[in-house]
Amino acid sequence: SRSMCRVSPPPATVTAEVGGFRDRLVEFVARQGIQLEYDEGIAPALGVSKGGQIVLLPGQKKAEEFATLAHEIAHEMLGHASRHAETTKTVRETEAEAVSFIVCSAIGLETGTASSDYILLYSGNAETLTESLMAIQQTSGKILNCLLDAAESN
Repeated sequence: SRSMCRVSPPPATVTAEVGGFRDRLVEFVARQGIQLEYDEGIAPALGVSKGGQIVLLPGQKKAEEFATLAHEIAHEMLGHASRHAETTKTVRETEAEAVSFIVCSAIGLETGTASSDYILLYSGNAETLTESLMAIQQTSGKILNCLLDAAESN
């Protein structure tokens, strides 16, 4: 789950306009058969993936919500709920945040140091990323194919 932890300095935030990409990502989530809900009860987490269900914290800025949803759909697509026993939290969070970073960057969102701050919170590093690159690349590719195909057909 993507959470804003109380660290000093505070993690950077995601900024820029998401335009129609947010709606396309929501449609993509629905097409994967994943239920999307909003619940203030998950605070301080911004989003939670429950295997077939994503819960987002309401009231996020659109760019932040997009990045959070990209992170949580990555958890779902990477099967993190079912692979829980054979993966570490560091690997799962690094993979999901790397996918979110790639997807956000590809549509022009400024993530600043938000993703690297987040990965470091979970002790992720270059070695963790390298071990997961194939899964990260395939997952971000599937999401981007949907987002960018939809953009071109409009």
